Amino acid sequence: MMQQDPHGEDMDPLDTAQIFHKYYVALVGYACKFVDLQTAEDLVQDVFIQTHNKIPLNARSYLFRSVHNKCQDYFKHLEVHRKYVNEAKILQDELIYFHPDTGNKSMLEEESTNVWNAIEQLPPKCREIVKLRYQQGLKTVEISDAMGISSRTVETQLYKGIRQLRSMIKKLNYLLSILF
Repeated sequence: MMQQDPHGEDMDPLDTAQIFHKYYVALVGYACKFVDLQTAEDLVQDVFIQTHNKIPLNARSYLFRSVHNKCQDYFKHLEVHRKYVNEAKILQDELIYFHPDTGNKSMLEEESTNVWNAIEQLPPKCREIVKLRYQQGLKTVEISDAMGISSRTVETQLYKGIRQLRSMIKKLNYLLSILF
């Protein structure tokens, strides 16, 4: 038995190819309001692949909602990707700067009282994690177990601590260069 879609046309609910040809261009156009053409085509194709033979009778609203949700998921994925790319870039810059051939050492490896004074100015939890790592030589997992927090939290606190320390040391060095 043939059924009618919301526009009054007869349509077999299992005929995905017919639904694809009927709505593809409109769905891509809708997705292009949010993303570029290539991404829009990919997202619409993903929706059809995921809904293959499961498209309900109200195909039009279902497909537009699915494309809308797929666009939202795409932007969430981009945000996560950007975050990790930025973190990786910072770590890559540090690896280049602290390469053994350059002679540059991590500021925490240097025996400088300025560094240890700066550590004392960190927030309490961050300070404790930095001290456990660099004074006691504990690994991330060991710090995590000792403090009852996740390894990711330890890594985040170390990252923030080193970034704050670098900023404090630069300011201090700048002041010292002005004074002397």
